[in-house]
This record gives sequence, structure tokens and C-alpha cells, in this order.
Amino acid sequence: MKKIPVFSINGFLESGKTQFILSTIRRDGFYNRGSTLLICCEQGEIEYDLEELKRYNTILVNIENEEELTKENLDKIYKKYRTTRIVIENNFMWDNNNAKYPDYFDFAQIITIIDGNTFPIYYQNMRQKFTDIIKYSDVVAFTKLNDDRSSLQPFEAGLRVTNSNCLYCLINEECISTMEAFEFKLPYNIEDKEIVINDNDFGIFYIDTFENRPNYEGKIIELNTWVVKTDMLAKNEFIAGRKVLNCCADDIQLFGFLVVDDLGKNLQHDSWIRLKAICHIEYNEQYQEEEVILHPIEITVIDKIENEILDLR
Repeated sequence: MKKIPVFSINGFLESGKTQFILSTIRRDGFYNRGSTLLICCEQGEIEYDLEELKRYNTILVNIENEEELTKENLDKIYKKYRTTRIVIENNFMWDNNNAKYPDYFDFAQIITIIDGNTFPIYYQNMRQKFTDIIKYSDVVAFTKLNDDRSSLQPFEAGLRVTNSNCLYCLINEECISTMEAFEFKLPYNIEDKEIVINDNDFGIFYIDTFENRPNYEGKIIELNTWVVKTDMLAKNEFIAGRKVLNCCADDIQLFGFLVVDDLGKNLQHDSWIRLKAICHIEYNEQYQEEEVILHPIEITVIDKIENEILDLR
């Protein structure tokens, strides 16, 4: 069976999901280009008008519980209507990891709608729920902020670590994007030939090397770092990185850079060093992509730093 484009809309109750969906299906570029099956898994503050949906070539099907999100049931629903596309309004409180979709469901875009006013409180108390959804999102759109993104700034590093590839933006009452959610400012001057990375800025540095990799070619960086050695690395290689806590104690990850040079061959695993190195963009055969690889100039063994685990919560 041919692939059917699916648009998945996530978010808390009253975040603006329904309004966003209505705004989308009302656009002539949407409803004039085929029919839509709207699968609604949550009854929000705004109810769908069936007559209006009909005018916009949309069929509504309600799903009452998450046990109905099975391949068999979704296949049955789709084959009854055979629309051009599918829009799913998800229930944020359901465990979407348990949902099973037909193989021909082609997820074209995953969009998460968040009430910007309540986000700081919910994010602090339900971080895992947000992390589970945001890490798969293509777009994260904040509502109800009236172009004031200042309240989001403390969460920038954590969100970018969760998903550095998606678009974070603000949308207005017409569900039109007005600006990016973050005014990303580096805590160091990227124009400098030599850059000192403070201990608390490692996360931002790490993220930016992925988002703006060319900026780091030939730069000399200096930072405190944890040494990781494994049997998978050559004797003249090690990982320079940090343990990063972004969600909970069970979600500590290693963020690090490959370091290549005989200068580090005698270092001990799990030691700490002050590293001064040149950044070069090179192709990594193991990961089959380009990445920033560090070539040491100076290595000094140091004591373990106080904030060994970088907490981005």
C-alpha cells in the first residue's frame, strides 16, 4: 500500500493543539489538495464543529483510550475513509511509546504545541514527558507568549540537548510563527582564534559544534574535560567530554569529542585534564559523518572538577 503522510500534533491539554489543527485545515493550500482524516485522542477546551470540518474536507474520528492505538484498529479506520492525509491530535498523558501504527503511515511532521506560560512549571515537574515527545519533534511551538521569549531562556540548553535539530518557535493567536524561541548567544566570542570554554558552558559549546560546525575549523579551544578510554579506540585516541544530566538521574549521557594524538596515549581512563587543542572537521568512519575532532597542543592532568556532572535541568 502506498505511504500516507501523517502529521502528529502533541501537547498538553489547553496548550493550543486544536486551534493549531483548525488553523491548518482551514488553509486553502491544505484542504484544496485532498481530504484529511483527523484522529483525535483528546477532548480539549475547543470542540470540533463537524459541519465546519466537512467544509474543509476533513473527517473526524475520536479515539477514547490508548489501547485503541494499534496497527489493526488504525488500519481499519483509515481504510474506511481512505483520505489523502492523516492528522493525529495526541493525548499528552498517554504513553505514545506503546502506540503501534500501520507500516504505510509515513510521519511527515511531528509538531509539539506548548503553552509558554505554564511550560516552566510543567517542565520542572514532568520533564520526562516533555523529553520523550520533544526528542522526536520536528517543530516545537510555544503559544501565549506575545513575542516575549525571556521566560524560555533558562531552558534553552536543556531543550537543545534533547533535540538540536528541530525548530523552536513562538506562534501567535492565528498560529503563525512570529520568531524563533531562542536568541542563541554564545558565552564566548566565536570570532576569537583561541576560545576558553568555562566548565558550565560545555553543553552550549558541544551543541554549537553540531549546529554550526564550520565555525570551529582551525579554532584553538581550552577546557577542563573528563577522559574516556575504551577498547574501541586506538591507543592514541580518547574521548574528551562531560557527563550531562538533562532529565533525571537515569538519563545521564556522555557528550564528548574524539581526541587524536600520541600526546594523550598515556592518559588514564576516568582521569581529568586541562586540554588545549585545535579543532578540525573530519570524517568519522564509525559514525559515517563529519564531526569536530580535537588535536591536542597541551594536556595537563588535574583534579576532578567540582561540578563533574553538567546539570542542564
